[in-house]
Amino acid sequence: MPAFFVPMRQSVRQVMRIMRHSMRQPISAIDFPSWILYLCIRKNNLIMQKNENSLQPDNLQEIAAAQLSNPQAGEGKEDEFIMLPWQNKAHRLPKPKDLPPVFRELVGNAPEVLRTLVFVACAPALGTYAPRLRFQYVYDQTPSTCLLQVIVCGDQSSGKSFARYVQQIIMQKLIDRDSEQRRTEQKYNEMKRRKGKKDGQLPPEPKTDIVNLPPSVSITMLMKRADAPVVKYGAPRTLFMFADELSTITQSNKRAFSDLKQIMKTAYDLGSTYGQDYLSETSYSTVVDVLLNCLFCGTPAAIDRYMDKNAIEGGNITRTILCQLESHIGDEPPTLKVITPAQQQVIDHTIEQLMAATYQDETTMQPEVMLDTQWLEPAITKWCGERRVEALKSCSKALDVFYKRSSVSAFRIACLCQYLYQLEGKKDEKTIHKWVKQIYLAMADYTLYNMISKWGTVYEQINADHVVTDYRPSHLFENLPSEFTRDLLKVTLEHLEQTTPAKNVISRWVKLGWIEKVDKNQFRKLKQ
Repeated sequence: MPAFFVPMRQSVRQVMRIMRHSMRQPISAIDFPSWILYLCIRKNNLIMQKNENSLQPDNLQEIAAAQLSNPQAGEGKEDEFIMLPWQNKAHRLPKPKDLPPVFRELVGNAPEVLRTLVFVACAPALGTYAPRLRFQYVYDQTPSTCLLQVIVCGDQSSGKSFARYVQQIIMQKLIDRDSEQRRTEQKYNEMKRRKGKKDGQLPPEPKTDIVNLPPSVSITMLMKRADAPVVKYGAPRTLFMFADELSTITQSNKRAFSDLKQIMKTAYDLGSTYGQDYLSETSYSTVVDVLLNCLFCGTPAAIDRYMDKNAIEGGNITRTILCQLESHIGDEPPTLKVITPAQQQVIDHTIEQLMAATYQDETTMQPEVMLDTQWLEPAITKWCGERRVEALKSCSKALDVFYKRSSVSAFRIACLCQYLYQLEGKKDEKTIHKWVKQIYLAMADYTLYNMISKWGTVYEQINADHVVTDYRPSHLFENLPSEFTRDLLKVTLEHLEQTTPAKNVISRWVKLGWIEKVDKNQFRKLKQ
């Protein structure tokens, strides 16, 4: 069974509890087939049997016993046990040899269990090299660019380090360029400290363009880095952030963390601006189109802290491609083969092509490139239409929301791949369309599956339908007779669940001329 169809540990533990309750004895997760565990993940009909009958604790024992007595029953028929209806025929990525350059070299060096994860991890880094690329999604009114946010989820020492190797290989050209830009900034700052602003001796601040951001970057510095290419070139460009451990971000101060999550939402779409405006001259004030690609790694616990309730409600999860790296006790962490000189030559050549398509010179960017993707629209509308039907059948808000952004992220990766195929110039248009379509479908399935597996249940709980009760005024005054006592008013207030003290009500009505005092605790209406 492919790695991305293995159920999450959280779901495994949940099913184990059900099984223990039903069978009244411990059961080992190792002995319990993964597909049976998967059948029990969801209670809201997102995951169903083919006969659309959900499994109940009273028949789990029977099913488990039957499977355990025949462990070979499922071999060669894995699709039978994938219970999300649209995944009975889940799409797969093309073979490594059929992928575009850079993807091909890195994915081809990965073991089978890592190939999909390596493919996805390459995408935000490569997308950073294509800031002038534009494409039109079928359901959007404005063009977009390759903006991607990826999180690799895995236990400690599970093999997540492959992500660092991937981003270093791809980003080295921009890392070297950033180093030169930082040295320019440092020289200016040193001169500024020595000379100050006396007699106009200080030259203008140099215009730099730094792409790679550390995970500990302040919000002010992020704004400055995002604004720098606008100042220098007259256009924004995509920035990149990598974090070995997501905890380094979540451990920052709460305000900065909150702002970063808001920025990440904004940075998902071209043309969505973010800004800050300070009175102090020493602070950086700007409103800018933040374009940010990121590749984060984290344990399940760290990801849960990052994607808290606010992030789930606010839409951060739907803008994220989650890659789940499964590991089991005794497993050796999967690793990539080292890139060969021949592979490095292909990667370097592709990166040079991408850089040439970005910069004309040190002061000017290349014109925007509009990619023709109209041919892909029928596949997109068909996939989205099928998911929409499944959402209606299951009455799932999670599926209804998740599939839309899963399709967007998959489309962006597919566009990036089409662009790389065309840059390489070795495949004809028909072949490119074939592989790009397959990449889109595979990424749409993969992104949606992982999103549903990780956050589907909690999203349903947070966004459950609520009964809306119409507001009904109490009509306190009308409910009282023409003459009433203070005690009757108190009883009426309690009946209508009003908390205002009776003496306050009487005082207000007397001042308004609505009532008059007849006796100590007796009042008469003057206004009906």
